[in-house]
Amino acid sequence: MNIRQLKNIMKEINEPNEFELFAHNLSHPYYWIYKIENVRVKTLFSKLESLRNPSARFDVFINGLFISENDYIVENKGNAFYIKFIKVNFPEFDRFGNAYTLEETDEVKINGDLETFRN
Repeated sequence: MNIRQLKNIMKEINEPNEFELFAHNLSHPYYWIYKIENVRVKTLFSKLESLRNPSARFDVFINGLFISENDYIVENKGNAFYIKFIKVNFPEFDRFGNAYTLEETDEVKINGDLETFRN
């Protein structure tokens, strides 16, 4: 690998990519599902793919709070990128004693090794 290839890889990995996801299905019995269209996980340089831990490829935030990778499932189906938040991994009640739930007004963002694509 030469310096030019390394620079391109570092540019790709460090490129600022932040996307907001929108509520898709909040009434599913096991998940709160959010999605965004025309976004996919980037394809990395093949020699580095095995060195890049899949869980280190992006971070997920709800209303600015970091969410652990243990609390969601990621799916890339067709032209859509989905995040399924596992309901049982979140508290039963919010700080006001109400049942904890995610709503359409919650801001769900993901940033990392993602890119926009067009059909």
